[in-house]
Amino acid sequence: MAFDGNFIRALLDELSCLERGKINKIQQMDNTSLIFKIRAQGTSQSLLISAHPMYARFHLTGHKYEFPFEPPMFLRMLRKHIEGGIIKNIRQIGNDRRVEFFIQSRNEIGDDTERILILEIMGRHSNIIITDEAYNILDGIKHLTPNNNKRTIMPGFMYEAPPTKEKINPRTEDLEKLPAKIDFNSGKIDRQILGVLEGFSPLFVKEIEYNAGHFNIKNILPAVKRTLEAAEETKPVFYRHNGKEAFYFTELKHLGEPQAVYETLSGLVDSFYHDRYRNALIKQKANDYLNVIEREYEKTGRKIEKLHEDLQEAHEKDEYQKYGELLTAYMHQVRQYDKEAVVFDYYTSKEVSIPLDPELSPSDNAQKYYSRYNKLKKRESAAEEQLKQAKTDLEYFSSLLHQMEQITTEEEVEEIREELHEEGIIKTKKRQHKKKKKHKIQLHAFKTSNGLDVLVGKNNKQNDYLTSRKSQNNHLWFHTKEIPGSHVVISHPRSQIGESDILEAAMLAAYFSKAQDSESVPVDYTEIKHVHKVSGAKPGFVTYTDQHTVFVTPERTKAEKMKA
Repeated sequence: MAFDGNFIRALLDELSCLERGKINKIQQMDNTSLIFKIRAQGTSQSLLISAHPMYARFHLTGHKYEFPFEPPMFLRMLRKHIEGGIIKNIRQIGNDRRVEFFIQSRNEIGDDTERILILEIMGRHSNIIITDEAYNILDGIKHLTPNNNKRTIMPGFMYEAPPTKEKINPRTEDLEKLPAKIDFNSGKIDRQILGVLEGFSPLFVKEIEYNAGHFNIKNILPAVKRTLEAAEETKPVFYRHNGKEAFYFTELKHLGEPQAVYETLSGLVDSFYHDRYRNALIKQKANDYLNVIEREYEKTGRKIEKLHEDLQEAHEKDEYQKYGELLTAYMHQVRQYDKEAVVFDYYTSKEVSIPLDPELSPSDNAQKYYSRYNKLKKRESAAEEQLKQAKTDLEYFSSLLHQMEQITTEEEVEEIREELHEEGIIKTKKRQHKKKKKHKIQLHAFKTSNGLDVLVGKNNKQNDYLTSRKSQNNHLWFHTKEIPGSHVVISHPRSQIGESDILEAAMLAAYFSKAQDSESVPVDYTEIKHVHKVSGAKPGFVTYTDQHTVFVTPERTKAEKMKA
């Protein structure tokens, strides 16, 4: 990717349609991103502006986004100062990744005012700042305090540009002085060019180097000029090269043929960043629940270790029972205040020494051993029952951890949250506003090479719905043998299903399981009528009979081709 100064220059030509447009509404998607609803040239546009540390950008968007219930403070400030305002001008600062929107608005008493919205698209240092016409800061989406030793971004302070090295603007300044600023003896010419020319990215410098062949004092200036001249033609392109993805505003010869060409730069950027931003948002939401599940998994593992220790200790109970019996049988031989009793053990036909408490009577010592026996017996029984439940819980949390790895949509995050709440693992605060309606469960659809429909559940709610409600008794059900994974169903009568369909559905069951990276994975399959949910069992847990087993190897490429 290369959202550099050159790209911004081309993008602003495209966004000139927003000038004289009215800002009808401003909404904030998250802590770093905003949507401006703008009416310009008779049409409504949505301008996305983001200071996200990884996905900083600005462009027109056609996607729909959710917004928080309570407007953040920065959003309130924008609404106060520029909502309803007119965009007079949009300009780039030099050839840098800084852009200023000049907006004519009105203050509380109706007087005309000018506000400046400043975008700094600089990776993790990106920011969105609003100032008055004299560049006095009204607010910033990210604050920099006075003690940060660089500059201050806080209300009431004067706006200062980011502290960057002074560079040559290749669009307005004399490029003839470029060779004099390059030390050809020290090497790393590409990095030196980045440090000298404003708005250039490593991607663009690689194109210059490709045109030069090999940098030297004679060809560096012609190569820069020739590459800049070729870049005058705007062509929104997307590349996939050596396992990496990139986009640019013009073709790059060193990357070969583009994989896709877009009609607009906004369309290109919108497409490139939307899924990445959405996936990052999903991951961020899912991480909170992942931490809860990991904590419960580790806690259950420690509980199992403790229960094993209790059971090991309980093995001594039979010894205590025997001591009690022997003391009772030889009570007449035991004297008060003895510290031990040496008696004949009729179980082993040997003498045995039994420790005694000299402060207790012989009968009390016998009762003490009986009491220890009964206590350990009860502990053993309870530990065995708890161990059984803990192992089930550990298996359940293990399956949840696997399901968290498979999450691809916000709906799946919500399904996990609902399940954790229903199981009492997390508590959800009561919301004051109206509760959202529960969404319809969406299963994942595939087709075998023979055209048969295969449905996959990627979490427990989907698995329960697929197996218990969606499928019919004569449909074929698949699951990895004793391995956490998805429920998979061929949604056709058994009589219509061939051996190749079975192997392909089994491959999907193995692919959507914890054994995804393994070979020869055992997968059980049976008809739905033989699959039963145990009363009181954890979500997604079933028992089944009359199964057959096949061994398959998961294949990512084949699974993707089977998507319906």
